Amino acid sequence: MPNENLKHKVSCPLCKESRLVRSDVIKRVKASGRELICKPCNNKIRFKEKDHPRKGTGVKNNSELLYTRSSYYKAKQRCKLGEGHHKCYKNVEFRFLSLQQLVDCIGLRPKNMTLDRIDPLGHYEAGNVRWASAKEQAENRLPRNYWK
Repeated sequence: MPNENLKHKVSCPLCKESRLVRSDVIKRVKASGRELICKPCNNKIRFKEKDHPRKGTGVKNNSELLYTRSSYYKAKQRCKLGEGHHKCYKNVEFRFLSLQQLVDCIGLRPKNMTLDRIDPLGHYEAGNVRWASAKEQAENRLPRNYWK
């Protein structure tokens, strides 16, 4: 029985670079009628007409989106923890399905603002969230002993 893991030296027909390829991979590619092309050349072919799928679109390249994402996930975590975070989060739900949905609703996070619920007893949902300063949030608070 032949060894299927035996490696053979093969060169890419596009870039002419040599590399070692397992015999079972060679057999499978030949059976499908395709050429054995190296991964960098294959990616060049796949993304020839497209921009790189991740180039410049990530959160690291957009500080406003980075802060918005941070607020989104922190609010989501507070709701997930519920009463474990604070008594006031006992029945609060986070109803945004995605970060994009939050951005479409209230936009990107402005500097020195954080995510706030307009009605402190309501859920994180469209129509009940806004970007607010620390002063606005302090004014929107419930009375001190409300949660006892």
